[in-house]
Amino acid sequence: MLNKIALEEAWNIPDAGALGGFQPGSLAPKGVIGGDLGANLLDVHGTRLQQMDENGVEFMVLSLVSAGPQGIADKEGAEKLATVGNDALSQEVMKNPSRFAGLASLSMHDPEQAAKELRRCWNELQGFVGVMLNDFQSSGPDGNTMLYYDDPVYDVFWKTAEELNAPVYIHPRSATTEITEKMWKGREHLAFSALGYANRVNMHLLGIITAGVLDRFPKLKLVVGHMGEHIPYDLYRIDHKLNRARFPNMKMRKDRLVRDYFGTQVFITTSGHFSTSALLCAIAEIGVDACMFSIDYPFESIPNGSAWFDEHVENTLNTRDLVKIGRGNALKAFDRLVAGPHGLKELTPSDCQVGGLRMKEGEVEFGLYNKDWSRRLTKS
Repeated sequence: MLNKIALEEAWNIPDAGALGGFQPGSLAPKGVIGGDLGANLLDVHGTRLQQMDENGVEFMVLSLVSAGPQGIADKEGAEKLATVGNDALSQEVMKNPSRFAGLASLSMHDPEQAAKELRRCWNELQGFVGVMLNDFQSSGPDGNTMLYYDDPVYDVFWKTAEELNAPVYIHPRSATTEITEKMWKGREHLAFSALGYANRVNMHLLGIITAGVLDRFPKLKLVVGHMGEHIPYDLYRIDHKLNRARFPNMKMRKDRLVRDYFGTQVFITTSGHFSTSALLCAIAEIGVDACMFSIDYPFESIPNGSAWFDEHVENTLNTRDLVKIGRGNALKAFDRLVAGPHGLKELTPSDCQVGGLRMKEGEVEFGLYNKDWSRRLTKS
C-alpha cells in the first residue's frame, strides 16, 4: 500500500544526554537495534526519508524518544528538555512538512505548566499535531515517585488538550529504580518491550478511562501503540470484572464499558507489533476505526513493518479497511494533518494502489490472480 502514515516514530536531539534525555547506549549495545540507534534517531531527512520512499510511507509523525521529560524527576530539568525538544522538533519537521509532523513533549510535574507548553506548541510553533506522554512522570528526591494523570489535578491539562483537539499518545517508558528492584530483579529481560512496557501503560490508560476523564472531556482522544498494549485481547474480562456492584464508586459513566470508547476517543496503533492475527483480533474487539498503522522506527524496521502491512495484512483485509488503518483513521484522529503545512488528503484504495484490476496498456486480462490463461505464473 502506498501513502501510509506512521504515527509512533522516534527522534532525538544531539544534546539529549546532557539535558537528562535518552542515551542510546543505555538500552542496548551499538548494533543490536538496527545498526547505529543513536544515528538513526538523529536522522530525519536522510536514511529515514529514503526508506520511507522505498516502502510506501508518505508521512511520519515524530516524537522525542522515551522517556523524554517523563524520565526527569527534577521539575525544572523536565520542563527544559520539553522546551528545547519542542523547539528543535518544530524546526526539523518544518524543513519538510509535507512528509513530517511532530508530537509535543511535556513535563507533567505541573499540569498548568504542561497545558501552557502545549498551547505554546500549538499556537506559537509549527508542525505539531498532538502530544506524546511517556507513561508516568518521575518525581521526588530519589526519582521513585510516580505521577499518574488520572488524578483530578490533571483536569486542567486534559481540558486544554480537548479544547485544542490535540490527541495524546501514551507511550511506554522504563520503570523506576524502586519498581525495577521489587518487580523485575532477576527477570530484567521482561521489564522492557517483552512485557513490562505494556503492563505499565495499559494500567495507566485504564486508570484514565475508569477515572472518568473521557467522560468529563468527551472530545479528548487518547492513543496507545504496540497493538493496544494487550488491552484489546483482554476486553471481555476487563469489562466483565469492572462490575459496578463491586466498584460502585468507579467514576467512569455507568452506562458504558471500556470498549465503548474505542474508535471515537481511544485508538491503537500497530507500532512494533507486526502480527496479522493480533490485528484481526483487535479489529474484532474494538473495530477497524480504532486501529492505525505505525512502525516504531528506529526501534523497529521500516521495511519489516511495511512488508508485513503491504504483503500480509493487505491479503487479509478488504481494501477499504486496509486504507483506513494505513491512512484514513490517522487523518480523523489527528485532524491537524489535514490542515496547515501538512495538507494530507483522504485517499481511495485505488489512489493507494491496493485492490482492483491493474493492467498495463494493451495487456489482455485472464483473471485477477494469474496473468496467463494456460500456465500458473510465479508471483514476482
